[in-house]
Amino acid sequence: MTAEAVPRRRGGLVGVLLAETISQVGTKMTFVALPWLVLVETGSPTMMGLVAAAEMVPYVAVGVLGAPWIDRLGAWRVTVDADLLSAVALMGLVLGYRDLGFAALLALVAVAGGLRGLSDRARAVLLRPMIKQAGAETTRITGLYDGIGRLTTLIGAPVGGLLIAWTDPLTVMGVDAATFAASGLIVAALVRMPPPAVASDEPAPREPYLESLRGGFGYLRHDRLILGVLVMLFVSNLATQAHQVVFVPLWVSQRLGTPAGLGVVFGSFALGAVVGNVAFTAMAKRLPRYLTLTAGYLVGGAPRMLVLAFADELPVVVTVLFLSGVGLAAVNPIIGAVLYQRVPVAYQARVFGLAAAFAYAGLPVGSLVGGWLAQGVGLTAGLVVCGLVLLAATLSPVFGYRTWKQLDDTSTAFDVPETVPPLTVTLAYADGTWRLLATRGRTELAAPRELDTAAALRTVGALEVPEAYAAAERIVAGEREQAKAETDRLRALLADAQARLARLDVGYPAPELTAPGEPRPPQR
Repeated sequence: MTAEAVPRRRGGLVGVLLAETISQVGTKMTFVALPWLVLVETGSPTMMGLVAAAEMVPYVAVGVLGAPWIDRLGAWRVTVDADLLSAVALMGLVLGYRDLGFAALLALVAVAGGLRGLSDRARAVLLRPMIKQAGAETTRITGLYDGIGRLTTLIGAPVGGLLIAWTDPLTVMGVDAATFAASGLIVAALVRMPPPAVASDEPAPREPYLESLRGGFGYLRHDRLILGVLVMLFVSNLATQAHQVVFVPLWVSQRLGTPAGLGVVFGSFALGAVVGNVAFTAMAKRLPRYLTLTAGYLVGGAPRMLVLAFADELPVVVTVLFLSGVGLAAVNPIIGAVLYQRVPVAYQARVFGLAAAFAYAGLPVGSLVGGWLAQGVGLTAGLVVCGLVLLAATLSPVFGYRTWKQLDDTSTAFDVPETVPPLTVTLAYADGTWRLLATRGRTELAAPRELDTAAALRTVGALEVPEAYAAAERIVAGEREQAKAETDRLRALLADAQARLARLDVGYPAPELTAPGEPRPPQR
């Protein structure tokens, strides 16, 4: 290996991590600015939840529907294009909101959410080949990748709160548009996908879109551990989203009265997450995954909900949120490492998209539920309800010990078989013809082949299924009877035609022909 090869191989990983950092800083600023904009403009918690849901529904949907396109177009191309288009969508929101109003806000937020979901899924797929290209350890890099999200919250949330106080929420979202553009350009400049392991002159057959989605669903269905993780994430994300986009802004507005408080509250949690992430990354190989994840969820889940319900003092809230961030810091890296280890590379775009969609489906629901609870039962009661729901979700690893203990079993993680579409061979009879058809899923492997009756009976007989052979014999017997009846009918028609012809020939001899100019014989 040359001295120049090492920086080039590590440059792709650095580019993905740097792009993720810049993009997430802007996203966390908008995460603070958007709810505050709606609260100031409408004063309605329900509208806050509606706008958050308008962003998260397409974010979740694109995670599923866009995964096959990531496979087809390539993660690099999708990442770059989606980031640049996100910048355009956010700038359209900033420039058009004052003139077009709330409906335009919902539409542009939905577009931006869908593009961000596509970019996030593609960038996550880019990470694996860049880790391999750099020769890095997977668990450490997934921990670092998750730590970027924590660190950017620590930076983006306070900066976003201060910028809102100094300027306005739309200006903050304009800064987010610039970060998306920078992220796309960084990936375009620094990241280079490795060449395929085996070069081929013939392109691989393109898997049908629906078949590709079905393959991802099939792979998820057979792994109970991953399904358990996703169910818990769905419930916990529902409660967390209600907490972040509705309850925290309302608590800050009622207790502190300044948007700068948003940065303090979110920043305390993010600071704890950064500290916990650094500690986990350093000790990742020595910590048992199951106990670490279980303890982290219990410490970082319900307490941060309940402290807002029962405490009005900012120092108490900041302390509890800091400890919650420390506890949750290890959860996402563990889940990310397990997914990378258990899912083959060829399935990662689809499975990661489906997994993210399933887990993040709680986000738009949480936005609406949070707004409904705050409007209907009040801030304190809503926090208690969401805190209890989150506590129940985070206890699932305790009650499902046998399944969740597989988190510690990394030796068999790669033994999970790949899900392939089913092979179906069909022998069909229609319109007097036997046809043999072979398909894999919805894809025909070859053109239908016609068989004669004897070959069809031999094929069915080889199955050693008496009922099937008896059914085929009945079809052949019916076909034979129809052919015999048709033959008898044609013979009767032929006999009748011959009889009529014989009657016409009697008494009518054929005329004698003479050459031109010769005398005709006398007529009687």
